Amino acid sequence: MLHLPPGAKRDLGRLITRIDEEFERRTLPEPSSLEWAMMGWWWTRMRER
Repeated sequence: MLHLPPGAKRDLGRLITRIDEEFERRTLPEPSSLEWAMMGWWWTRMRER
């Protein structure tokens, strides 16, 4: 990204941010959820597919 023109760098940065947020939403455990605490967050994640 260091060598991209400013506009392309901005656009790519926004896209990567959205992808990162979606990835984090789908893969990190939610410690306050009772179901996840009982079953393990990975079961919930696998059912999402």
